[in-house]
Amino acid sequence: MRPKNSVLVFIIIAVILTAGCLGQETGDKTKTVTVEKTETFTKTITITKTVIVENKSAEAELRENLTRCTEELSLLNATLNQTRENLIELAEKYRECITKGQEGTKENFSQPELLIDGEYYMRLINDLKSAKKSIYVTMFLMKYDPADSYDHANDLIRALVEARRRGVSVHVVLENSIDDNRAAYNYLRSNGVDVVFDSPSTTLHTKMVIIDGRIVYIGSHNWSEAALDWNHEVSVRIESREMADVLLNYFNEIRRGF
Repeated sequence: MRPKNSVLVFIIIAVILTAGCLGQETGDKTKTVTVEKTETFTKTITITKTVIVENKSAEAELRENLTRCTEELSLLNATLNQTRENLIELAEKYRECITKGQEGTKENFSQPELLIDGEYYMRLINDLKSAKKSIYVTMFLMKYDPADSYDHANDLIRALVEARRRGVSVHVVLENSIDDNRAAYNYLRSNGVDVVFDSPSTTLHTKMVIIDGRIVYIGSHNWSEAALDWNHEVSVRIESREMADVLLNYFNEIRRGF
């Protein structure tokens, strides 16, 4: 039985070998086999890159400052233009003021005219006869002597009445303590002139005449024959509305003392 087993084993081996050859083709054939080979390389590349970093916060602040400066510059230019216009306007007004002032000085003010002795009467009688609006007189002595045909004091006193008849507003204040003033007072009052005596508690020693609010006579001349023809007297004649206004206030203060 043993030899049979050996033969059986041999047959099995032969069958296996034969089976292995059954899948192979016979004949001369060439077979190309492609073998892929993968190789790995490590390469280091150094790249230099310039990066611009923007500071957006700083840029925004600069733009804001530039905008503000532009606005302020525009406002400043507008202010300068307005100031320039104001200066031009002020300069024009100044020139007008100077011109008017010069014209006013020529028209309303003149250098005081010195009147010595008889010169006073000659200038005053003409101004009284030319008065158009008003005459104000304060006099220490106003002596009216109708019996004297040649008395310059009479001429001045009568000129007041004539002015009143022309429609001129005439006002006179006389010293109350002088008896010679009574005749002039009665004559003026009887002819419609506003005439009063000053307060008994004071002495009215001023010799002042204001005509039409612009001509002023003031000095030592009384309205008497002695003062106008014989004595040495001196007075001044001034054309000044400003001075006339001051002396009109003074006249009213004297008159309110009654």
